[in-house]
Amino acid sequence: MLAWLKKKPALYDNIKRFNAVNVADASTPARACNYLAIDLEMTGLHARQDHIVSIGWVPIIDQQIQLNQAKHFLIKPPVSVGQSAIYHGVHDKDLKDASELSEVLQLLLQDYCGYYFIAHHCRLDRAFLELAFQRFFGKVPRMLFIDTLNIEWYRMQKQGIVMKKDALRLPNCLARYKLPVSSQHHALEDAYGCALLYLAQLKKSHAEITIADMLQQSR
Repeated sequence: MLAWLKKKPALYDNIKRFNAVNVADASTPARACNYLAIDLEMTGLHARQDHIVSIGWVPIIDQQIQLNQAKHFLIKPPVSVGQSAIYHGVHDKDLKDASELSEVLQLLLQDYCGYYFIAHHCRLDRAFLELAFQRFFGKVPRMLFIDTLNIEWYRMQKQGIVMKKDALRLPNCLARYKLPVSSQHHALEDAYGCALLYLAQLKKSHAEITIADMLQQSR
């Protein structure tokens, strides 16, 4: 209880500062915005009962992926990872010196005020992040997400393309743009792949496309 009371004011201030910094407004050219591509690996697909085991992120500034600022964190969950290790490759023995989730969330808030967040099938990552903020600190920051999966679905539908099974999986989307495909279910590699995909989607867009347009396509 006392540890929680000590953490809450610090993070509350971080959330307050994070929310006080406005992202670029809706009319801003999408190419002029800052982004953070992010990916999570979890023990399952249900935010209320499963847990985050790793987080990876890659910033995009001036349409350039900032690999020197890329981060990957292993997160120690409160329970064994169990059979989920088959999918994400993280075993209990790998988590001996893993990061505290609350500390990683604080770093996210401190360093990425004013950024738009990008994820492939963001609904899942977003649900886990929001619940983690709520559980640890009683407040969810205002994080605006763009979903590269939904953008791809929108564009394929608009072109009248009949989608095959698994056409919207990240590796298949990357292959469609002739981008490098890495192994799936590694948070940093998937965040990097998501960043590559978004930049490719942006490149295929008209020159004056705004951030509002990209948000609309990603719904």
